[in-house]
Amino acid sequence: MHRVRSLLALALASTLTALGLVVASPGIATGLPVSQAAPDCTAFNDPVYRVVKPSNNASLLTTSQREADGAAAYGFTDDQGEIFKASTRPATGLVEVHRLFRAVRPDFMVTADAPEWQNPIGALLGYSDEGISFYASPVAADCLSPIYQYTKDTRHRVAGDKADRDALVAAGWVSQGVVFYAAVDTLAEPAPPEPPDDGDTVFTFAAIPDTQQEVLRSNDTRFINRTKWLVNQKSALDLRFATQSGDLVNWDTPEHDQYEVASAGMKPLEAADIPYTIAIGNHDTMATGVGGGARDARMTRVYQRDTRTFNSYFNASRYTKVGGAFESGKVDNIYSLYEAGGVKWMVLVLELWPRKGVVDWAKSAVASHPDHNVIMVTHDYLDGAGGLGQSAGYGDTSPQYLWDNLISQYPNIKMTFSGHVGWATDRVYTGKNGNKIYSFLTTIHSGTTNPVRLITVDTKAGSLKTRIYAPFTNETFSAHSKTITGVDFVG
Repeated sequence: MHRVRSLLALALASTLTALGLVVASPGIATGLPVSQAAPDCTAFNDPVYRVVKPSNNASLLTTSQREADGAAAYGFTDDQGEIFKASTRPATGLVEVHRLFRAVRPDFMVTADAPEWQNPIGALLGYSDEGISFYASPVAADCLSPIYQYTKDTRHRVAGDKADRDALVAAGWVSQGVVFYAAVDTLAEPAPPEPPDDGDTVFTFAAIPDTQQEVLRSNDTRFINRTKWLVNQKSALDLRFATQSGDLVNWDTPEHDQYEVASAGMKPLEAADIPYTIAIGNHDTMATGVGGGARDARMTRVYQRDTRTFNSYFNASRYTKVGGAFESGKVDNIYSLYEAGGVKWMVLVLELWPRKGVVDWAKSAVASHPDHNVIMVTHDYLDGAGGLGQSAGYGDTSPQYLWDNLISQYPNIKMTFSGHVGWATDRVYTGKNGNKIYSFLTTIHSGTTNPVRLITVDTKAGSLKTRIYAPFTNETFSAHSKTITGVDFVG
């Protein structure tokens, strides 16, 4: 069994060692009372965020996205996103995790051992108790991962993901052992490279529009009709991947019934080994309440970044080709890597009106894959007339900001896909390197059918052919069928 070390005893040992004093090894708690119940794995639904102050390496853990964002005013400018999931409510088998603060040589640390936030060692080291931060398990479970404590220069951090732990060790942080157990949704390992193409330079991918009208009733079969049709056409189309541009559902309910419809609707793609991605729309967040209006108008900006339900249904393992993520355990901002038509592809999915840190991460991802043709997908980009959206809505940055800082800057960004407004259109923009970016809006809020935009790529001919077809009613939206030539692909 993993053993949980006494945090403040370790902190005292670190401090005294730093002063050149020899101390005995800190005590180790070797278990729980026999009456300790097994942890309730279903309780681990609340993201725990970490923000770091680069000037002194202090870090802050919080379950509040608002607190994480507000910490920037105090120098905590490195937003490292979610590092694990815990519970903000008591549950079977869980214990309190308190956050402690030290004002001299400022430092935050957390402890799951009840005596410690009242222990005289804490006062000796200058720490004061800030109360319960979240709840976690003091014992191991199959559904949980160990969370380790690290120290450096008398400051503290915790980490669960192996890549995160390895990075801390490489930076000189010293492990103090396991301090509690929580849920770590480690990003799936990048898929191995696909075998070289057989010389066929023509393939198709699918862009699924807003599906929020297709999930309101459990007996509405339009959603799954589309994905089953795509599976049936996989060979004929040489269908390589699919992407959805947001508003997968219309609103969340306590029963998550709309997510159940959408989740079942995507499973045919998974069974047929067709990789896919989904962008987060405003209706896919806690910002939208039952009926489609604001869940709480006072909290809309905060709720816009609450995607816990979405991430409980969709993850990197379901998508299958995820190569990187902005936040561990979340698919709000990811990129997926494919090979098709004899060239390499990156599908870059960004949250709605993304945070500036997300845009910076996206720039790094694109710049580090110059041999990939990049397709950017986000819920709101083109407006209904094909222009660039100017509003950041109740998010952080506007489509114009995305264009100015990301899309126009890199010659390997080839296409964008979005929804949210209007009906359907497309527009060609020219980046700063003279490259063309082919942008497609496909929203089509339909109450009767199930459109999908099909894009057939010919890398040898340098062309894109696009059409919108609805298999449920065997309907082709001919006004949006076109062929684009002179496309310059990377590779």
